[in-house]
Amino acid sequence: MSDVELSVEEKIKIASGFLLSSPPGEVNDVFNDIRGIINNDEALQVGITPVLEEYNTEQLLTVTLPDTDGAVIISKHNRADADHFIDPRSKQIFKFDHLRQIATDAQPHIAESSAEELRAVVDEAVSKYASEHFPEGADSGAGRTGAGHDGDDVQILTILIVSNKYSPQNFWNGRWRSIWTVNLASGEVKGRAHVVVHYYEHGNIQLNSTKEFTVPTDAVGPLVDRSQIKEYARQLVKQISTSEKQYQFALNDTYTQLSESIFKGLRRNLPVTRNKIDWDKILNYKLGAELAHK
Repeated sequence: MSDVELSVEEKIKIASGFLLSSPPGEVNDVFNDIRGIINNDEALQVGITPVLEEYNTEQLLTVTLPDTDGAVIISKHNRADADHFIDPRSKQIFKFDHLRQIATDAQPHIAESSAEELRAVVDEAVSKYASEHFPEGADSGAGRTGAGHDGDDVQILTILIVSNKYSPQNFWNGRWRSIWTVNLASGEVKGRAHVVVHYYEHGNIQLNSTKEFTVPTDAVGPLVDRSQIKEYARQLVKQISTSEKQYQFALNDTYTQLSESIFKGLRRNLPVTRNKIDWDKILNYKLGAELAHK
């Protein structure tokens, strides 16, 4: 039976699944491997660009705008159109190249919304929380994503938090993502956190965990008095912090137990020296001893 040769389109379709599953910080490595397999850059660019767009927005990729210091989160929540995204913090709209992961053509953009003051205050509070509780590389943003009927004022505020920690020299990379939606009218606050860590020294182990959050409505409450925006933002971030801390503590407890039970049974115990055995050196000692007795 002869082998069936796959078309370039079929190869790209299969490769797309690998790309969407790329661990944090390793999408370029996966792309380069795919590029070598496809061996058709023109077809690859056409077929893979929509996949990269999905990956970048779902993973909350961060990018630095020209002539700015802070990072901007790429997501469907701050998308202006197919090629442009809005950074409400720097008040700019820019073009983003999903293939090369670069931002260009940044232009001034002023949000026309009575909720802009609230967004800015919440953004400042969330940014402070992210910088204090996540390692270097944490970024955050608060942007409006919904409006009432017939042009009514914005009712939904979306908060994004992403923290990347890459340590390829130690064979691991990780990413924290959390998305919170706040209903300003009802006071309802819901969130979802997603943690992925990839460890690949002499193997391939991944932590992939998701947690849904629902904050009690009376814990924050609806925003009734606009003069209390700062207090509202403080209470909101307090509830986000409490929920995310509980999740992180639960993760720590769970994987500490796994390390002492299941994982311990999967690895060879170290000798009393607590160092890995150099089997090549032991083999040389054995050969030397045998030669000495001849």
